[in-house]
Amino acid sequence: MFKSAFLLASALLVGSVARAQAPAAEVKALTARLNQLLVDPKDQDNDTEVRVSLADCGFRQTVRKYRKPDKTSTTNIAVSNSKNGSSWGFKSNENVELELTLAQEWAEVGSVTYAAKEHEKGGGHYYELTVKRREAPKGKSSSSGLASTITLGLNTDNEQEVAALARRLDEVRRQCTSRKG
Repeated sequence: MFKSAFLLASALLVGSVARAQAPAAEVKALTARLNQLLVDPKDQDNDTEVRVSLADCGFRQTVRKYRKPDKTSTTNIAVSNSKNGSSWGFKSNENVELELTLAQEWAEVGSVTYAAKEHEKGGGHYYELTVKRREAPKGKSSSSGLASTITLGLNTDNEQEVAALARRLDEVRRQCTSRKG
């Protein structure tokens, strides 16, 4: 009797550990796919990088423009602000001409949407994925600021994939906010 109870408890523990790891694997796979789609394969001479991170129950976008080797004049600067689950930061140094970071906690996100767009140069379609801060309750002031909307240009014309990515992001958001209570 004790042995079977121990085996059942062990099986339940192993099953719950496996389920706890699934969201982390999903977050890693989703982050990797979003970062792949943020790279424009047609732009071989680009010195700007856009990356996302979905760590720590939040969504962060980093836009980084690297200095060209012939630009010797540098100014080191770093400024950031964080308020009510939203943050932004700016920095510049000898390697990076401009780095802008926008972040939101998933608990503060109200919607994840997408829309078809057309490239200004050369035509072609892509999709814009938008992570938007939730609306402030009536009677309360909005603290939206700079990080109220984070927009990503996904270099694909596959609407089904973008719709699936938006659904997966929304699921990660719901899982994160349900764990926080």
